[in-house]
Amino acid sequence: MTVRGPFTGHGGAFALLWDSPKDSLTGPEPLTPAADAAHRPRRAINAIGIAAAVLGALAVALVAENATTDERFSRAMLEALIIGVPVAVGLSAMGEPRSRRFGFFLCAAGVSWSLTALGETSSSLPYTVGRLAAWTIFPIVVYLMLAFPTGRIEERTAWLLFVAVTGLIVVFYIGSALLVDSFPGRTPWATCTAECPANAFQIVTDEPGWVSDVLLPLRETLSVILLVAITWLLVDRMRHASPFLRHALRPVVACSVGFTVTLGAFLIVRRAAPDGEGAEALGQLWSLTVPAMALAFGIGLVQERAALANTLSRLSLSLSHRLDPAATRDTLTAALGGEPISLLIPEAGVTIWRDTDGRRWTNAELRAQGQALTLIRDESGDAVAALAHDPALAGHEEIGASVRALILASLEHRRVTDRLAQSLEALKLSRDRIARAADAERSRIERDLHDGAQQRLIALRIRLSMAEERMQWDHDGGRADLQALGFEIDHTLEELRALAHGIYPSLLADRGLVDALRGVARGAPLPVEIVGPEMPRVAEAIETAVYFTCREAIQNATKHADGATHVRVMVWNDGALCFEVSDDGRGFVPDGNGNGGLRNMRDRIEAVGGRLTVESRPGHGAQVRGVVPLRPTRSLREARM
Repeated sequence: MTVRGPFTGHGGAFALLWDSPKDSLTGPEPLTPAADAAHRPRRAINAIGIAAAVLGALAVALVAENATTDERFSRAMLEALIIGVPVAVGLSAMGEPRSRRFGFFLCAAGVSWSLTALGETSSSLPYTVGRLAAWTIFPIVVYLMLAFPTGRIEERTAWLLFVAVTGLIVVFYIGSALLVDSFPGRTPWATCTAECPANAFQIVTDEPGWVSDVLLPLRETLSVILLVAITWLLVDRMRHASPFLRHALRPVVACSVGFTVTLGAFLIVRRAAPDGEGAEALGQLWSLTVPAMALAFGIGLVQERAALANTLSRLSLSLSHRLDPAATRDTLTAALGGEPISLLIPEAGVTIWRDTDGRRWTNAELRAQGQALTLIRDESGDAVAALAHDPALAGHEEIGASVRALILASLEHRRVTDRLAQSLEALKLSRDRIARAADAERSRIERDLHDGAQQRLIALRIRLSMAEERMQWDHDGGRADLQALGFEIDHTLEELRALAHGIYPSLLADRGLVDALRGVARGAPLPVEIVGPEMPRVAEAIETAVYFTCREAIQNATKHADGATHVRVMVWNDGALCFEVSDDGRGFVPDGNGNGGLRNMRDRIEAVGGRLTVESRPGHGAQVRGVVPLRPTRSLREARM
């Protein structure tokens, strides 16, 4: 099956992070190239998980060693959450092809955030690196929010916001490290508030006054404004998203709001009362929103997959039955959360369509209605249907591929069922014709026996009685009468033999199909050429059907092929019993249903599972071709023993 359109398939469930080794005395079996390719994502997930676990453990140990005694446990737990939650969610997301890229970025974020542990050291350079690493949380979180759930930012506005946040961090935050004497206190990324290590990257002797008066308030204000804009963009995306993406975005939007609100409150309180406990509490609360955001990503992915699985289950149950197009449309609309969707049938290629209500649509009219068009093609590549739907559904490849497959299967089931019903009806008519022909044949045999052989036998019985009486008074005359009766008996036997040939020719039973056809050719009024090699015997029913079909085709050619000078019969075995009867007459225009003789031949061949075709055109003669599949059988004489 070939399918085109905005839907492209992918799927799968959560992949296992670890593979159990196979118990074997000879070791694990070698992987084929295809199996090796399938195992590569798992190996990558395992490697990333091990590396992240090692870095996370080192970071937590570093924090626990350098933090104050009172804050050692809380700081170590915070560091473990900031690293562990994104990595765990990212590893889970990497098990899905659609979210694999996003999962990789989420794991990379957790690993990069492990550098914040350096903010607990007492040395100037690592302390500075740790404080700068904490600022990279902003662009990374923003990218993940805007790229959720595929790992790609696809909207222009989203790209502009991400570039703005990245520029803000690089210029106003990291750039300020070249000017300031020390970093702000009351931060969730470092516990020191007094006598902290010096800024290792400062390039000026004294910090300019405008840095603390203008630069720091400006960058914090811009940070909050950009986060509000990003949150608003996510809310708007959720409003216009498909039902599946809407399920995934809800926890992300909720955490984004919490992330923005707590950050804004923390910055305001820290500037108003830098030494107060409120700033410290808000800082700790805001730091927890970072692992909470990663957890929201995981919850969103799970909810999206659950919604997809539920929809696929409903579609499978609903479309597994034979549905008409209108019922299929209603089923799709209900299963896809009420999103409007139409099932279209092609009327003129892939440019004009007719919906289930009988209305005609062009591609331009569908685009004007804001509808995306997904073609459903069969195995030959021909468009058999199309879906007109909201463009928001185009991003869900599992649904797209599954809907196309289910609809194609439903349409194919309907087509096959209709074709089967037609075949059954044709078979019923064929059987009726065969039964009527058999009845007519029995009537003919009965009539021939009554009018021919029976009358001869009755006459022979009377003449035999007369010869017996004559023998009593004329011995020589009675003997002459008995001799004449012998000739009459020979004629009667010939008549019975000819009659029996119409039922099953003895030559066919004794010598096979080709020799039996040569016998027919010898008695034909036209020259008949029989071409065929010696062949093994096949089932009696097949030989009989082919013999009588060829004989009737020869008779039709001699009776109806005006201008014919000869008839050619070819018989061969090519895994099936094949034959062809052709003449060089004037030809004719075949009727689709065939006349009585052609229909009888077709019925006879189809009764043994074969196929018959008749080709002719004026001036080019006629060809009757047949193919009958063969099945193993004993010889006819063995079958009769």
